[in-house]
Amino acid sequence: MRLAPASLLFSTSLFGFFLLCDSSAPANPTYVCPMASAALEDDTLYAFDGRTMTPVISASEFEAPQRRWTTLYFVVKTAGDDRAGAIVIKTARLGPQLTSDRPDYGRVLLRRSGVGSNCGSQRSYLNSVSTLAYEAYHDLGYDRGEILERPDGSDTGLTTLQHFHTGYDATDYASRDQKCRRTDDKKRYDGSYEARSNRSQFSFVTDIVDHGISGAASQAASGGFRWVASLIVPPASANRENLRERRVEIKPYQTVAGIACVPFRISPRGTAQVIRVNDLDRRKQVGFDFGRVKEIRLGPTTGGEP
Repeated sequence: MRLAPASLLFSTSLFGFFLLCDSSAPANPTYVCPMASAALEDDTLYAFDGRTMTPVISASEFEAPQRRWTTLYFVVKTAGDDRAGAIVIKTARLGPQLTSDRPDYGRVLLRRSGVGSNCGSQRSYLNSVSTLAYEAYHDLGYDRGEILERPDGSDTGLTTLQHFHTGYDATDYASRDQKCRRTDDKKRYDGSYEARSNRSQFSFVTDIVDHGISGAASQAASGGFRWVASLIVPPASANRENLRERRVEIKPYQTVAGIACVPFRISPRGTAQVIRVNDLDRRKQVGFDFGRVKEIRLGPTTGGEP
């Protein structure tokens, strides 16, 4: 598949952003689609080559020896009223260390665009945090502890993660009311604990994303032992099949006329690329409850996670 130059794609997404997003408006950012949207599918990842939007079904098409910037679009499409929410984008490479890996092994790059909404305004954010702090917060659900409170640059890991996460407007999947949420919430809209919480969806461990953080016993079974073991196994002797170049981005959105084409950029290099996109606020009704929709996963999902 032939892709348009990154500069064209980036300028297209910026044009859409500034056309519809007023920094003073009390709503999440809105994003226009780069072409007619009638044929686009909800909860689907697309690439745009300057003429057509093509569904992305494999990460292999982006694998190359040299790093290449590419813009992709995640489509949110509603059948009824417009809705607000946020997506999380997680990318990585599974395999051995390569020269000039960015970020370095043992770090997770954190990126968030500026947010202006009913839930507060925040400037754009770009930083990194240790993998151990990231896992303690998202895999185990910890809010304190030595790993999180350890100095990491000018802040602690906990402070970095709290600055990265943000409040945003979200449409309550049950009442359809628009409410304030945080991307690192551990509770449902009604205040009850949610195992498959917003916070759990940031994990690189697919079992945690699919089943959530279910308390101390579950933490020990699904992540605790691996996390403790990683404290005593130095990176040099760690399994070569590890996730490298981990990057995470948050993008709140608001649909207009029933659709938003949320753009984001990736810069893959090498084989076994991992691309995952998760709409934190899309639900499907199962009986009397509303369950999360499974995240989009391209590339390896087993073996060495994380």
